[in-house]
Amino acid sequence: MHHRISVKSAGLPASRRKIQLWCEMLVVCAGFVLTPTIATAQTEDSATAGEDVESAATELPVGPSAQRSARATMRTFLSSVNNGRWDAATLCLDFSEIDPSPNADTRQRMATELKAIIDRMAWVDLRSINDDPTGELYRFPPGDNVQPIVVERGNDGAWRFGPATVSRIESLYANYKDRDPIVTETPWYRHMTPLGNEVWRIAAIFIAILIGLVLGKVVQSVMASIGEHLSNRGQQYPAAVMRALSRTAVPAMAVVGLQAGLAFLIMVPVVEEIAVTITSVLYAIIVAYAAYALVDVVDTMMQNFADKTESKLDDMLVPMVRTSLRTTIIVLALVQVGTILSDKPMTSIIAGLGVGGLAIGLASQDMVKNFFGSIMILSDHPFEIGDFIEVGSHKGSVESVGFRSTRLRTPDGHVVTIPNGGLANESIVNLSRRPFLKRSFGLGLTYDTSPDNVQRAIEIVREILDNHAGMDAEKPPLVNFNEFTDSTLNIQVTYWHFPPEWSDFRALNDHVNSEVLRRFNDEGIEMAFPTQTIYQKVE
Repeated sequence: MHHRISVKSAGLPASRRKIQLWCEMLVVCAGFVLTPTIATAQTEDSATAGEDVESAATELPVGPSAQRSARATMRTFLSSVNNGRWDAATLCLDFSEIDPSPNADTRQRMATELKAIIDRMAWVDLRSINDDPTGELYRFPPGDNVQPIVVERGNDGAWRFGPATVSRIESLYANYKDRDPIVTETPWYRHMTPLGNEVWRIAAIFIAILIGLVLGKVVQSVMASIGEHLSNRGQQYPAAVMRALSRTAVPAMAVVGLQAGLAFLIMVPVVEEIAVTITSVLYAIIVAYAAYALVDVVDTMMQNFADKTESKLDDMLVPMVRTSLRTTIIVLALVQVGTILSDKPMTSIIAGLGVGGLAIGLASQDMVKNFFGSIMILSDHPFEIGDFIEVGSHKGSVESVGFRSTRLRTPDGHVVTIPNGGLANESIVNLSRRPFLKRSFGLGLTYDTSPDNVQRAIEIVREILDNHAGMDAEKPPLVNFNEFTDSTLNIQVTYWHFPPEWSDFRALNDHVNSEVLRRFNDEGIEMAFPTQTIYQKVE
């Protein structure tokens, strides 16, 4: 004989029956595509097929552990009869009311007849049988008005087919032996696996996950399309919400599919508790991921607000607030996962984090130093995003300010990362905040230049700088004959350019240099260069 385990349709809700039928149809279709040899295997003798399947199943223990519950006893009995393990099979029957006590052959015959009765009554759905060692007795077939087979708990704590059931085996067998079995052969997808579940139940997990992934991709595509439509209509924030949530659609639906697939498995309480814990952790991670993605919406709102203000302080705060929110979400997610895994209240987890945080704080003083350095930078406001600053030996434009460091883009294109703890203690030169650009240089004339030509050179430079581009009336150019150097008569020239625009300032310098050279050449005024005159005394 062979072991048949299934679901009797009359004993399940209509929705569950439909789900199971769809799963079985999908598994059957997959089997014909992936395993064409199944058709041959199904034509073999039913008893042989049953024995082959059961020999591949995990060996069940003999004794109380195999009879810890109604489900365990039913599974042990069916498997033991199919494999010819009569000692284990007969241990599942209570012969206490049979007098005289039957011998081994009689017990084997009664176990065989009981198996034949069950085969002709209904499919056995192990999942529907109570697995609680202290639960209520189990009556078979489930859902019928007449349930002659009862599995109950004995005084020793072991579950067996009750003495009343065992006493009626001969009469029940006489009534059922001429009836056809429910199924003459166990379908391949109902064979038991080493994991203790039928093939279709294992396959249902993967099918459910696959369906979840497909539905997730569909939902993601729909939400992305809605987001694009809202964006085209100018509804920026709802569009950002749809785009953010669309990223979580696939993993969320995959977890839903996993949970739906696990509902088909037959699991002992410990494994079922682990499965529930895993799905709870995955749901917590999905919720945290959704909140993490929604930070982009807040970031968009803050960035739009910052763009409308003249101050660049808002531009510095936006990335810091974004980082703070995401860090908070990650911490809360870890706390929630810890709560699920430890089964302790969140207050205990947070208290543990407080003690651990103190230890981490002592071990990461540089991180704390950089954090407070960023707070000092924000409060003191020595620079803004885009300012060109000089810190120590580094010069560059400020690209970003974070909780740990500040990034500068040097004129050469390199990125320099400076820890905020050190930056807060450095002297910062903000070159972008100067109101003007200043140039001061000297024009050296040769010592054989006459006083008139020196005066003429000063007039020429003043004419060139008169009302020059970027001049402020409160800071007119200064041109003076200021000193005698070792080899030149020096004319000091100083002028300022408003506002401090480098491109305009360089254009002005080019104009001044070109005009000075041209005008001095036209006037015959020679500019000196470092020389030495050697006088030789002749005796």
